[in-house]
Amino acid sequence: MPHIKFTDSTLKTLAVDKTTWFTDPSCKGLRLCVTGGGTKTWYVNKWDPTSQKTRSVKLAQWANKGAHCRWAKDQVGKIAHDIATGNVFTREEKEVSQAALGIPTFRDALEQYIEHRTTARQSGRARMMEGTAYEYRGSFNKHLARWADVHVDELPILEINQYLNAIQIDTPNAAHLAASVAGATVRFINRLCALALPIPSLLDGTRMKSRVQTGKLDMSVPWSDRKAEIDAIKNEHIRLAWMITWYTGFRGRGLRALTWDRVDLEQGTVTFNRLKRQEVEREIVIADDVVRLFKRLDEIKVDDCEWVFPSRRVVSGVRGHLDVLDRLPTTAAGDLRHLWMSTAREVAPRHVHRWLAQQTMTDNDLRMLGHYGAPTHDEQLRSANSIAAAINANSG
Repeated sequence: MPHIKFTDSTLKTLAVDKTTWFTDPSCKGLRLCVTGGGTKTWYVNKWDPTSQKTRSVKLAQWANKGAHCRWAKDQVGKIAHDIATGNVFTREEKEVSQAALGIPTFRDALEQYIEHRTTARQSGRARMMEGTAYEYRGSFNKHLARWADVHVDELPILEINQYLNAIQIDTPNAAHLAASVAGATVRFINRLCALALPIPSLLDGTRMKSRVQTGKLDMSVPWSDRKAEIDAIKNEHIRLAWMITWYTGFRGRGLRALTWDRVDLEQGTVTFNRLKRQEVEREIVIADDVVRLFKRLDEIKVDDCEWVFPSRRVVSGVRGHLDVLDRLPTTAAGDLRHLWMSTAREVAPRHVHRWLAQQTMTDNDLRMLGHYGAPTHDEQLRSANSIAAAINANSG
């Protein structure tokens, strides 16, 4: 094993043809592993009096900035103390300890969190939707799978943060979702195993872009063209789902899962079980044009289910609701919600159109709503009809 003087100037020019280990006689126990590719990694070797064997502890890679050699030398005494006090373990010893404590891997922790959230909760809070669980797993597999087999108490949080921070430059929405998945999983395990692990997060808050800014919604396409696409849909249930979204801006998943007991045609209202970040029902008044659409849905109601938008598929004798809406050449389901909001901002009070759009109400919105915390039936109806009239005018 060759000897050199561990200084930053020496290591800056140090190069080898194959993996070589170096030591510095003036700093016993500190070793440097240099690969043919130029990677330089610090290790500390010290005798463990308890287990009567030498333990090797990996520190970090040498960095070509700052006084990194001085930092590595300072770690030798700290590592020696940890070894002597029994706070350093091999991977096998860690796995045994983690199993005894019930500390899961990152992927196992995610599955435990999803299982917890998708089953009935004692708090009475709504369960996580299957679609959300599917999105969480998809985000994990795409962005966090490289750490899937790492136990959560060993997760390289800084490395995860740096990765999330890098991808949010180009894909801020994907980075935000991945950060939410990682953070929720670690917070859950912290409570479950009584740990105090740091929470993965985005280091910089890059502003997420709207569908217009990302080019996913072309505002130059005439409303009449979008309306023609919807009118051409052959399946009437799907076509009416598009039309109701066109006039209401309702969130697609909640709308497609609507049952008839939540629709009051006489009062002209629709009640949603749970809205985003809220644990209460919200009764929403719909425009007269939308009432007529729901009445048509009532006329073509399928007898063997309570879904307002039943699927044509029957699996194991059970008919579900529409899963997703058909893809159209120009229009996406999210486009209609954005277009509806653009129109609503021009013709309806802010706190009312946010209520109609199923958005979370801010403190200012709630102050506008007064004691009862909800717009009156008449306020909602006036705004809903004004928005529908504006949409009809835009679409010709």
